[in-house]
Amino acid sequence: MTKICWLVIIMCTVCLSGFFGCAGKSDFERGKDALGKGAYGQALESFVLALKNDSLNPEIHYNLCLAYSSLDSAEMSLAHYVKIAELGSNLKEDKELRGLMATLLGIESFPSSIIPMQGMNQFKGAFSPKDDVIAIAASRRDRADIYLTTLDGSDARRAVSGGMNTDPVFSPDGGTIAFVSDRDGDEDLYLYDLSTAEVRQLTDNSAQDFAPAFSPDGDKLVFVSNMDDPNKWEIYVINIKGGRIRRLTDNDYWDGFPKFTANGQSIVFSSKRGKSEDIYVMRIDGGGLEILFSSPADDNDPTLVQEHLFFKSQMDGEWEIYRYNIRSRQLVRLTNNEWADWNPRVSYDGTKILVARKTRQKWMLQFISVTEPVSSDFIIAEIRKRKQ
Repeated sequence: MTKICWLVIIMCTVCLSGFFGCAGKSDFERGKDALGKGAYGQALESFVLALKNDSLNPEIHYNLCLAYSSLDSAEMSLAHYVKIAELGSNLKEDKELRGLMATLLGIESFPSSIIPMQGMNQFKGAFSPKDDVIAIAASRRDRADIYLTTLDGSDARRAVSGGMNTDPVFSPDGGTIAFVSDRDGDEDLYLYDLSTAEVRQLTDNSAQDFAPAFSPDGDKLVFVSNMDDPNKWEIYVINIKGGRIRRLTDNDYWDGFPKFTANGQSIVFSSKRGKSEDIYVMRIDGGGLEILFSSPADDNDPTLVQEHLFFKSQMDGEWEIYRYNIRSRQLVRLTNNEWADWNPRVSYDGTKILVARKTRQKWMLQFISVTEPVSSDFIIAEIRKRKQ
């Protein structure tokens, strides 16, 4: 047989195997593929077909929960969650799914607790890398100082005073706190050494510099300033040792709340360059701009930990805190209450959040652990109660 004949046979075999391989995919597999691509309508059609042939398969009900929730069909999503429980499947204990169901029910996905600070207004907080200490910008009147304390509010001590001091953030090694102060007449960036208690001024200009965040190696700070134009808020990065400042954004819109990603190669931030404030990511040189999350409302103050994007938004009316999985595209509302929730600060491992909540004319810092959502039993009971 000639080489050409053999080549034709091989090519036909490859084509046929590819054809039957694709044709051989089950409805469930096609649904999973579509769900992963964000084609939720197509995924729903495939899962419904799969359910007709295997109505007792909890995995199909699990994926229908995800598909329906992405299509804003809360009632159907919750119904399939109940079915998962009735089938006795442990899939009902999936943490992300429980958080999603709580969001659909309009209840808080994770419980929160107040950090007591003797009646002071607590505006912003930050976790140390080991989560054993938190830095808090707090005040009794109208001038805030930086305090160091624990999650239960014990052993609180004032670390920084003089002027209005805010925006504390720990360095990755836990030895330094960067903060903002107006002690010299305008807002500049400062560094506080925890071992020596010494304060060093990092920026010195007549502009407003704020919202500092460390790079993972601790060598740089990204921040917001209007140093080049009093009417334009842009993002800058400063080298801590040499003090060299580089501008990363340059446009006519608000850019703010910048933070490095874990690999130090990108920066997440929010911007009003669209119709509303949305969340973007760019390279550390200011290029490669991409949008990470957008809604008709304002979304800002982002932190990206692995695949989870934490931020605050007005998408449901009041300012609340959300977590968005950039891979699965699942959105979970982490706070759900009558108060405005601001300044979300996420621990390095993404398991804890500090949130400033204004209640009864006072700002109170709330601690939220996002490791364990509300129980499946509570969710099932709440669904059934609302059906009565």
